[in-house]
Amino acid sequence: MGMEKYKIAVVNSSSFGQVFKEHWSELEEVGTVDRFMVDPDIPGKELAEKLKGYNVIVSSVTPFFKQEFFDNKDELLLISRHGIGYNNVDLKAAKAHGTKVTIVPPLVERNAVAENALANLMALVRQAAPSSERIKEDRYEDRAQFMGHEFSGKTFGVIGCGNIGSRVAELFQVFGGEVLINDPEPHAPKGWFSENSKVKEVTFDELLEKSDYISLNASLNDTDLHFINAEALKKCKDGVYFVNHARGALIDENAMLSAVENGKVSGYAADTMEVEPVRASHPFLKNDHFLITPHTSAYTYECLHGMGEKCVSDVKNLVSGKPLVRELTETI
Repeated sequence: MGMEKYKIAVVNSSSFGQVFKEHWSELEEVGTVDRFMVDPDIPGKELAEKLKGYNVIVSSVTPFFKQEFFDNKDELLLISRHGIGYNNVDLKAAKAHGTKVTIVPPLVERNAVAENALANLMALVRQAAPSSERIKEDRYEDRAQFMGHEFSGKTFGVIGCGNIGSRVAELFQVFGGEVLINDPEPHAPKGWFSENSKVKEVTFDELLEKSDYISLNASLNDTDLHFINAEALKKCKDGVYFVNHARGALIDENAMLSAVENGKVSGYAADTMEVEPVRASHPFLKNDHFLITPHTSAYTYECLHGMGEKCVSDVKNLVSGKPLVRELTETI
């Protein structure tokens, strides 16, 4: 296929080619490139019609490329995910349609997401955002209202110890307290536990009962949906803090709201919510014991550069007939 035949659609990624403009330029050397911003829940047939004629897609975490999309799509050669997840692509339907699907290697996002989880948790505990807002309102004298807690010597829990969870656990060790791990699907990097001998694997219940701070880093599947629910929250220490930079649907939002309002949970920080984009009417946003950010964990210059480089190399490898790195199939 001649280079002039490649039509590339960058879909729902507000960052690709914006910060690192050379990535956009490199794709333009391969074919025509256009940006599309569509409703995250756009029906498959409508999405296929909108992207008619485009045979390469660089996609964000939305929209959803399901069976209906592929049933109505003309020849699509590649979906290159501008990220590490692939929850929004039906891999079986993609394979049946002859479409290759690739993701960014997990290590590209590891430090960015783990460091942001710690940053947001610390900001929540020390009430950085509400105290800063108060000073903007010329209410400096309110400062005694913003009591927080220390991290040194506390007990930390990490649920899910894969690529990012393992890094969160490494960062927690700086504070000198116990770090407890529970992994629904054990997948820590090879040799990780022997290198982190102070980390202790425990049951889910023991982690809930003992931890002062809990980071959610599990992947989302049918058994993990809302697994931090009212029953789980009852088992926690009074005054526990949670941070979730994995998947919003790991928690039952109503149960978390109740637990924060009645003081069982001191605070909840999250960069990911069950329904995104999050609108200003969400009840979490009306309470200073919540800190919600708009899915920006991967937004570091280092991470964004790595993600963009991977998408560009996917397209170039496709064009030149080279093997694709991190190509997915329905067996994953």
